[in-house]
Formats: sequence, C-alpha cells, structure tokens
Amino acid sequence: SRVASSENQRRQLADRRVLLEREARKHLAKYERLESAQRDLNSEMDALKRRAQKRKETIAALRSEIAQLEAEFSDMPQPPDAESDEVLREVADLRSRKLEMSNEIIRIQDEQNGLSRSGTRISADISSRTAQLRDLDDVAVQRREALRRANEDTFKALEWLEANRNMFSQHVFAPVCLEASIRDSRYAAIIESIVGMSTLRTFVVQCDDDYHTFARNVIDRMRLRVDVVSLRRTMEDFRSPLPKSRLDALGFDGYALDFIDAPRPVLAALCDRDHVHETPVALGSVDNQAIEEEHLFKEYVAAGTRYSITRGRYGSRASTVTTMRTRPHARLLSAGETDESRAAREQITREIDELRSQQTENERTMRKLSTRERKVRDSHRQIEFRENELRKERENRAEAMRVYNRAQVRIESKQAQLESLVSEERKEAQGGRTLVQQERKRIEGELCDNAKCRAQAVADVAETVASIASVLHDTAAAGLQGLNNARALNVLRVEADRQRRAVEDAKELFEQANLAFGEAKEHAKMCLEETRSVTDGMTDEERQAVRDAQEQRRDVSCEELEIELSTCRQRLSMAANSGLSARVMEQYAERKAQLENVEADHDRTLVQLRSIRKQKRSLRRQWETPLDQIIQRIGENFTRMFDYIGCSGEVRLKRVGDGVVSAVEPDTAASDQEDEEGSQQQQQQQQQQQPRDDEDYGSWGAEIRVSFRSNEDLQALDNHRQSGGERAVSTIVYLQSLQSLVAAPFRVVDEINQGMDQRNERLIHALIVDTACQPDVGQYFLITPKLLQDLEYHPMMKVLCIFNGEWQPEAFNFSKYINNARGTTSVRA
Repeated sequence: SRVASSENQRRQLADRRVLLEREARKHLAKYERLESAQRDLNSEMDALKRRAQKRKETIAALRSEIAQLEAEFSDMPQPPDAESDEVLREVADLRSRKLEMSNEIIRIQDEQNGLSRSGTRISADISSRTAQLRDLDDVAVQRREALRRANEDTFKALEWLEANRNMFSQHVFAPVCLEASIRDSRYAAIIESIVGMSTLRTFVVQCDDDYHTFARNVIDRMRLRVDVVSLRRTMEDFRSPLPKSRLDALGFDGYALDFIDAPRPVLAALCDRDHVHETPVALGSVDNQAIEEEHLFKEYVAAGTRYSITRGRYGSRASTVTTMRTRPHARLLSAGETDESRAAREQITREIDELRSQQTENERTMRKLSTRERKVRDSHRQIEFRENELRKERENRAEAMRVYNRAQVRIESKQAQLESLVSEERKEAQGGRTLVQQERKRIEGELCDNAKCRAQAVADVAETVASIASVLHDTAAAGLQGLNNARALNVLRVEADRQRRAVEDAKELFEQANLAFGEAKEHAKMCLEETRSVTDGMTDEERQAVRDAQEQRRDVSCEELEIELSTCRQRLSMAANSGLSARVMEQYAERKAQLENVEADHDRTLVQLRSIRKQKRSLRRQWETPLDQIIQRIGENFTRMFDYIGCSGEVRLKRVGDGVVSAVEPDTAASDQEDEEGSQQQQQQQQQQQPRDDEDYGSWGAEIRVSFRSNEDLQALDNHRQSGGERAVSTIVYLQSLQSLVAAPFRVVDEINQGMDQRNERLIHALIVDTACQPDVGQYFLITPKLLQDLEYHPMMKVLCIFNGEWQPEAFNFSKYINNARGTTSVRA
C-alpha cells in the first residue's frame, strides 16, 4: 500500500508540474506580447517626434510639385469631345449595315449547311451502292448471298457460328459451299451435281464434343434445320480405284476430288459422304462400253451426263445404267454472274449515276453560295475596319480627356493636401502643442502601464517557477521514498519466496521420507520372513555363526551391505569371465576430452557474446543520448508554440521493437564477482535485469501528441483523430520547432494555411512571422493562393504577387497600373 500511495503521489506531482509548466509558458507568452507592445509604443513615440520635421519637408515638396504640375497643365490643349453627334451617327449606320450583312451570312450558311448535309447523304449512298457492286464482284459474298437465298436456316446457323467460335475446342468449318472452291469453273456444275445440295449446306466439325455443342445450340435451342457431320476418318483412309493413266486411257479428265480445293477435313467429309475420290469426270465423251463391261465405276460424269451403274444381286447380275443430265450452271459453287446479279448490278449503276448528278448540282450551287458569301464577308470586314478606326479615335479622345482631367484633379488634390498640412502646422503653432503633449502623455502612460504589466508577468513567472521547483523537490522526495519502499518490498518478496520454497521442499522431503519409511517397513517384514524361513532349517552352530556376524556388523547400514553384496557379485562375475574389453577406458577418455572441448567452446562463445553486447550498449549510448536531447529540445519548442496558440502538445521519441526480447547482459566485472557472492545476490541481480524489445531502430521516430480542446487528453497525431486543419497546424508548428535546430539556406512552405479556420490561420501566420524574421535565420518562402486581411507583418518581410493565368495579357505595363492607382488615390482624397 505504501508503494501504491507513493506512486500515486508521484503521479499527482507530475500532473501538477505539467500544469505549472504550462502556466509558466503562458506567462512567458504574455510577457513577450507585452515586450512587443512596448516596442510598438517606442516606435510610435519616435514617429511623434519626427512628425513635425517630416510635415515641413512634405509642405516644401508639395509646393514644388504643384508649381511643376500647373506649368505642365497650362501647356496642355483642351481635348475634343469623344462622343460628338457626327461620330455617333456614323457608328449607328455602321452597326445597322453590319447587322444586315451578318444576317445575310447566316442565311447563306444555312443554305450551305443544308447542301452539305445533302452532299453527305449522297456520298454515303454512293459509298453504299459502290460497296454493293464490290460485293457482287466478290465470289465469297456471292456464295453467301446464294446460300442465304437457298436456305435461310443454314445462313442463320453460319452467323451464329461466326459469333460463337470461342465455344468450340477445335475449328468448326462453315458449310462446304463456302469452304470449297473449284479449280476450273467448267467443272463447277459437274461437282455440284455429284456432291448434292445437302452436302454443300453441311457444317463440318472435327470432334464429338464440338458436334454435341453445335447440335445442342443450333438444332435444339434455335430450332434450325441444318446438316452437321463429325469426322471419324482422314484423307489417308480414302484411295482412288484406278490410277491416273488408266483414267486417261478411258477418256476421263480426272476424279472429282482432283478439281476441288478445300481444307483436308472438308475433303474427307466429301469423300465419306459423296465418294468424290471414286467418281471420275470428263467434259467430253468416254469409253462407256469398256466401263460397263469391266464394271470399273459405280458412278461417273461425262459430256454433261451423269451415269449411275447398278448391278443385280441375283441371277445373271446384269448391269443397269441410269443417266441424268447435269444442271448447266452451278448454284452455290458458281463464281460467275447470274441473271439476278446482273439485273442488280444495272439497277445499282443507274442509282449511282443519279446520285452523282445530284452531287454535281449541289457542288455548283455550293460554289455560287461561296462566292456570294465571300463578297458579303469582304464588305463586313470593311465595316469592321471602319468601326475599329472610329473606336480607336474615340478611345484616343477619351484618353486625352482623362489625362487632361487627371492632371487637373491631381493639381487640386495636391493643393488640398498642401492646405491641410499648412492648416495643421498653423494649429500646432497656435496651440496644437497641447495635443502633441497629450499624445505624448498618452504614450508614456501606456508605457508605464506596460512596464507594470511586465513586472507583474515577471512576478507571475517567478512565482510559477518557485512552485515548479517546490513540486520538483516534492517529486524527488516522493521518488526516493517510493524507491526505498519498492526496494524493501522486493526484499520482502524475495524472503517470502525463499520461505515458501523451503516449506515446499520440506513437504516434498517429508513425503519422500514417509514413502521410504513405508517401503523400508515392508522390506523389513519380507527380510524377517525370509530370515525365519532360512534359520528354521539351521543347526545350533549355524545359528551361533549368524549371531556372531550380526554382532560384528551391527553398525553397518543396509545400503552398505547392498553395496558390499554388489561388489562381491561383480568380483565373482569378473572371476568367471576371461577379462574386460580394452576399448572401454579408451572410449571413456575420448568422451571426456570431447566434453571438455565443448565446455571450452561454450565458455569462449559466452565471453564473445558478453563482449558484443557490451560494445552494442556502448555504441547505443553514443547516439541515443544526443538523440534524446534533440527530441527534448524539439518538444520544448513544440510545447511552447502550442501554448502560444492556446492548445497542448508534445514531441517525444517513439522506440519500436522488432519482436525479439533482448535481455540486459551484466558487465564482465559483475560476472566475475558472481562466483564470490552468494546465490541470493545472483537471484536479485537476475531480477533487476528486465528484458526489453526496442531494437527495431529503423522504425523509431518522433511521435507528435496534441490536444486542441481543454477537456481532451493528448493523442497521437494521425489522419483518423484530427481534422485536416488541426493536422496542418500541428505540421507547421513542428516545422517551426525544427527551425532553430536545423541549419538551411532557405525553407519553402506551400499552402499550409489551407483548411485552417481564421483563428488558427492568424495565430500560425504570426508564429511564422515571429520565427522567420529573427536574425541569422535562413530565407523563408510562404506560398499561398490567399491570405486573410489585417495579418501581422514585419519590416523584414517582402510580399510578391504572381500574376498568372490564361486571361493575363502578354506583357504588363506596370507604369500604367501605378499611375491609375495614384490617380484613384488622388480622386478619393
């Protein structure tokens, strides 16, 4: 309880010391403000003394300047009127003509826009018709169009396939009529008659998974009637029945397969479905009799006729030949022009000619309108040129009139200023000295009051410092008392732990003794029974020998007897055996030497570890102490500046660990003394070595803690607790705290006042001015887009206004701005 009471007392004294230090800083800030007010009053007194002399010099300068201005004004001619009736009539006439021409230009532009839109539409129509002609010339497009006319379901399935090819694992081929091409157009109709329209509209897939995907989406879901085939054979599986030489002898040009160009999977599908690799074709006649007699082919095409040969299955198996004329023109494999495409071409050509005629007429009308617009714009520019001339003439006249009036007003202003100064001088000569004396007395009275207030502030500071000294004395006493109490408490705790362990050891020893007693008692009973069983069969002489042995070994314990028995048994065993192994002692010596080496290495490692830790502590003390001092100075400056703005704040060093707890190693001298001191001192020394985790030096930093409200504790500065303005205030105060510690040729602060309220902005601005305008301080740049009015400024400050933006003129005439400002000031006066 005494330790807790002492700790509570020290905590209360620490809180009271913080309050007293804050009160002392407030008194110091008040004293500094009074010092600043005294300097202002001294400056005001000096200005009062210099005012009379300065007024005389100003009167002389004004008289000289008025005489010069009157001489210049007398030589200045009267400027003409800038708003004469003739000029106004001409301006009105020009505006009327200019309005008529503007309306005319708008009407012409409307007509041009209409023609332009019409021309755009015509150009688009011509481009569309031209594309249609190109499509008619494109064989692939013709075939797609023919497929669309032949079977609408197949064309829809083709469009779906082209949009969803990513659904298939392998390439899916379009209908055969689009994938295949005929090497010689003369054979197109023949090939189409052999293959058939069904095959030409068939899609070809290369695996069963793609087949099921296509069928599920196109046939089942879209309900389209299309053909699709999945390949199970390749081109290597198909062989022609006769060689090329035999075909030439019969009059054939080749097999149908020889005249088809297509991907190999498509060719394999044609061979599998329509046997194009077995069907020969010829444009002319062939040896029909030899073909029928030798039964060479089941089907062939020659001279525009398709022959199908069937052979009977029974009897004489006579052959039957069926002939069918082939279509003169191919429908899906044709690359030529049909009657429908020819009619469409003629219709599109006529439409293109009509559109081009309209385009030519529009261009002719556009040229006429452009010529008319150019003439009207020339007249419009002439009127604008004349308007500019009149505007410049009026501006020149108005400027001359302004210069004339400005000179007159300036003379009148200077004369009024001169009369005011002369009147003030007369009043002062007649009795105005009393006013000066009254002003001087007022300043002297304020100086006296200021001195009293400063004296009171000094007294308050002295009283607060005395209170702080008393609190520090009480804190030191409480700390010493708490240290003594803690030390006594630790001694009592160590003694209590020792006695508790002694009691526990005694209990454990009692349990062991009790257990040993029970075991010994049982063993004694067993021995007694065994002895009785042995002595029952002995003779009197044997019993007497036993009693004599007992008398001789009465003082020998049971353990000694067991040891002696064991020794005897070992001797018997050694006597029974041939001898011990020679390697036993050698192995013992080797193990002993290895153990000694390991212990020596362990001792050397401990010595090195202690040395390294000692060096680490020495190095840490070299930089940690100066770092603590720097952070303490920054914290003092930070706290003083925060007290100036009526808030609380502090800066302290934040130590961060890396998760590894490092125990404090004792010095070497202390380690050497441990052997001489008792075990109790070793335990106390181990208790004083507190482990710590603060060696993640890369994460150390300065922690800023602030409080902007009187009822709020200090909290760490981050982007969650404080507002943007509060963070800006804390940042600039921290930078100002560093200024006296870090030497730099210049400092730049950009828009630090953004987000602050007016009170904080004024206080921070005053703080920056006070710290930046001290002697031997580097240059300080404060960049901001805006400032409050009536801020504090210093004679050493310079305000630079940057004119920038897209609305600024290319060059500034600063003399003009200065003259305008002076003229405005004269008029107001």
